[in-house]
Amino acid sequence: MSNTHRILTLSIAALLWIPLAATAAQPLLPAGNDDQVPQRLAAAPVPAGDFERAPVSFSWLLDPAAELSKPAPHAAESREFWMTVDGATLERGVDLGLSAPGALIRVSPARGAAPIAPGRLQMQQAGGRAVALEAMASAEQLRATGMAVNPGTMVVRTDRTAAAGRYRLQAAGASGRYVVHVFEPDSDVVLHAQPRRHHALGRGRMAVDVEMRRGARGVPARAEALLVAPDGESFPVRLRLDKQGRGTADLRLPDHVPGQPGLWELQVFANDGETARDARTAFAVAVPTARLDGGYDADPRRLQVELPLDVAADGRYEVRGVLYATGPDGVRRPVSQSHSAAWLAAGDGALTLKFDPAHLPAGYQAPFEVRQLELHDQTRMAPLEVREHGLRF
Repeated sequence: MSNTHRILTLSIAALLWIPLAATAAQPLLPAGNDDQVPQRLAAAPVPAGDFERAPVSFSWLLDPAAELSKPAPHAAESREFWMTVDGATLERGVDLGLSAPGALIRVSPARGAAPIAPGRLQMQQAGGRAVALEAMASAEQLRATGMAVNPGTMVVRTDRTAAAGRYRLQAAGASGRYVVHVFEPDSDVVLHAQPRRHHALGRGRMAVDVEMRRGARGVPARAEALLVAPDGESFPVRLRLDKQGRGTADLRLPDHVPGQPGLWELQVFANDGETARDARTAFAVAVPTARLDGGYDADPRRLQVELPLDVAADGRYEVRGVLYATGPDGVRRPVSQSHSAAWLAAGDGALTLKFDPAHLPAGYQAPFEVRQLELHDQTRMAPLEVREHGLRF
């Protein structure tokens, strides 16, 4: 064999061997509309506490016949509303629109307000007819259940024979400020609010779908909303409901994410002209401290995928993903899930998903796909990047 033929043969063999060991760097699949991908990164200090520094990687077997599902974001369904009133107003009478008998009414004095003595709380229907109120719980009884309430708080229930309509709630001797909370467990007037995702990023957006219903039909209502950060700072949010009682609060999240841990809350207030409803739903907001850099290197033989990262803040980061393999019928199904975490300094870094080749069922093979690809900041308990379809190899 001539040297030319020998070199050509070796070159062809090398080309055939490369796909069995590793693929060249490839781009991730395009992000979908529901994916979360950081556009800008932000530095953040390392939180106080001790954090694991050793790298960890593991995977486990999945049943390809089992459907994978993810929980939907919390859907709030409210049959209640709140109002804050001063003592003079409560003594004259507060107007309440009730839609069902058996409403539970809690009156809570603020700090320094006069307690409401038993028997001083009264309610009348339009026209002056008195409505019987059944004492349900005192402040002491509520505290015994673990509720943190101020002295003088009381809960009453309206007469179950009382019809829907307008009522006036009064408290003789009221002085100071009070929170009046009305809950109608048997009402068919419900305010729904649900974020479209569990979490978002600072400087990003979040959409919350809102609907006011009376029984099986949506009803038009006036609505407004307030975005409240974990540290108590609040931001007004524009919200309009259509003739079917539906609307979406489109939130532009502020640049600054407070260091105080906790969920952000969207408070929605709606009134259809007869009945008021307040709903609260919550989601997490994270500082975008790192992101996938947009590419990957895959080793099909070892079922490993290296994911380069852009890191803006020191911390412990984790990638996770689900490996889909092609079955005998040509359909991709989930066969393995892998998580990998390590401490990374600000700059360029990488984490590797290591799926166990033993997890491949008989007859399953390439092409492979990694779905539910996620990047998490473990030091700050924050999901940073989420891609439903991550990559194929």
